[in-house]
Amino acid sequence: MERLCDLRSRKLVITCSVCKRRGEYNMDRLRRRFGEHADIMNVYLALTQTCRWQREPGRRTPNVYGIGCHAKFDLPADTGRGSLPSRT
Repeated sequence: MERLCDLRSRKLVITCSVCKRRGEYNMDRLRRRFGEHADIMNVYLALTQTCRWQREPGRRTPNVYGIGCHAKFDLPADTGRGSLPSRT
């Protein structure tokens, strides 16, 4: 699992195709708020907790057509090196 300290981008963008919400977050502020080694999934859940379609992780949808939160991370490559460090 990735952590905030693994991300090199200066900002984090979260967008949702269902409710059309969009938010840009400064990585320095996120690191101060959640800590350098905060898990990305925990940050995601904290930032999207006000979404009316959010469910607990692992909880199933009521049926095939059930609407869920579709919020996604976007890491702009503003460093020129990509957003994540090389694992090789």
